[in-house]
Amino acid sequence: MTQITLCNDMAGEESNEATSTVTALPAASVSARGWEAELVLGYEVSRDKTVLRHSSHRGPLAIQRALYPEGGVCHSHLLHPPGGVVGGDSLDVKVCVSAGAEVLLTTPGATRFYRSDGRVANLEQHFTVGEHARLEWAPLENIAFPGAILTTQTDFRLSATSQFIGWDIWTLGQPATETPFGNGDLNGLTRVFIDDTLTLCERLRVNPETQRFSASSLRDHPVCSTLIMYDGHRQSRTSDETEQSLCEQLVEWWEGERENVQQKDPSIVFGFTACDGLLIVRGLGEKTEALFEVYTQIWQKVRHEWTGITPAIPRIWRT
Repeated sequence: MTQITLCNDMAGEESNEATSTVTALPAASVSARGWEAELVLGYEVSRDKTVLRHSSHRGPLAIQRALYPEGGVCHSHLLHPPGGVVGGDSLDVKVCVSAGAEVLLTTPGATRFYRSDGRVANLEQHFTVGEHARLEWAPLENIAFPGAILTTQTDFRLSATSQFIGWDIWTLGQPATETPFGNGDLNGLTRVFIDDTLTLCERLRVNPETQRFSASSLRDHPVCSTLIMYDGHRQSRTSDETEQSLCEQLVEWWEGERENVQQKDPSIVFGFTACDGLLIVRGLGEKTEALFEVYTQIWQKVRHEWTGITPAIPRIWRT
């Protein structure tokens, strides 16, 4: 099943040799509230490549060294707490991509949210993308285990001339053992601003009450996902023409690819929406790997559309 919506409402790997600033913030506190961790990253253009100019962290959030497997694009791996996130933990990530910089930011493993003792885990992520800059936010999946209680807020603040593609994939419960999310509570908010104008505001709310209404929620699927794309480099054409053209291309590709993907996950479904200059691809399924594979291929197609070059899949996604 494919749903289409159109609306008008709203080269080798090397370390970073450039000078950068790494700052340790005041030590993270561990109290009855749990970990309070923070990571702040700033990317800039230096000569012919993007560098991580500023990095500061507190607690179990960190960034690995910059890699350059495709020339001047900076690949960074964001490290979440290795032991996972529990009730009472608070994580705050701030990323600024300055004018002209090109960054691919991913994670080397899934982010795990464990069963809560009644306390709420909190994750806030704030991304700012400057003029003519590009950010590709491509993390591996989030896993919310049965009984996890968490809130998330993710803000993307994009310049009108920037490029952005990013996604979130949520695995709820433990599908491999057919263990449902149960009494867990996920309260998520995602917002996209273009030149400080709120363009998209979406909530993901999953709890025992919302799961009573399958048809209007996740249709009993344990895996859900959202991909958002914005191309500010092609505003010489109207945004509606640009988004609709790419949306139609991706729908045509998916119709041809769907049978192969459904051999891995027969339940998988996608909806494509072109709205207010954004292209949004939402997915539901039983298997995280199948959704991630589709998003990876969409990312490759979008990058080819932007640059004329199809990027290789990052090595970290294959380990």
